[in-house]
Amino acid sequence: MIGSYLKYLLQRKSKYSIHSPFVYDFMAKVLYDKGSNRDYDMMLRVSHLLDGKKFATRSRRKQSRFLYRLVHYLEPETVLSFGRVSALNTSALALGNLQTKVYLEQSAEFLETLNSMGVVNVSLIHQDIDEEEMIERFNTGFVLYGIDDFGEDTWNNLEYGLAQSDDDTVLVFEGIHHSRRTEAAWEAIKADEGVTLTMDLYSMGLVFFREGIEKQHFVLKY
Repeated sequence: MIGSYLKYLLQRKSKYSIHSPFVYDFMAKVLYDKGSNRDYDMMLRVSHLLDGKKFATRSRRKQSRFLYRLVHYLEPETVLSFGRVSALNTSALALGNLQTKVYLEQSAEFLETLNSMGVVNVSLIHQDIDEEEMIERFNTGFVLYGIDDFGEDTWNNLEYGLAQSDDDTVLVFEGIHHSRRTEAAWEAIKADEGVTLTMDLYSMGLVFFREGIEKQHFVLKY
């Protein structure tokens, strides 16, 4: 959506124009960290095997490395991943913190191949368990919604589990500007009274529930 991207370019801010200590620290340590990491090579090998070499484009590698740094920064006990998430992003979520348990919707063959390559802190979400039950069961601080699982219905169902959110909870939504439907869902999320802070990175949106701060929405240079 060209119009949405032009609007993003006009509104986005760098860390030097951000006055929130939390957001500034987040941008410095997660968003703008350009350092190399040997785990990135492993993520790429996993992607080549399960996604195919053509999948690992520059933009997708950039996103996966961001997710890796995000998990490393937040150190959640569990990550729930709903919808279609690539092997590149799955390995990023898992390798970001080896103590984090990652649950995702994928095939048994996908998981077996992932485990055989040394990415072992990943399990499958059983098909007979719905999203609300998963969120309640694991009291997770990190939920990632793939682009095909993000819309108004997702947010409506998710409200059931928001009572368990705290300062460390983050929800990550892929493709917030992918279509009018996802943009409408993103606006509904921003308006929810339980949400205190959002970050629009164009390709992804992050939602936080931090107490004691004024409700703020940031469009960040990424």
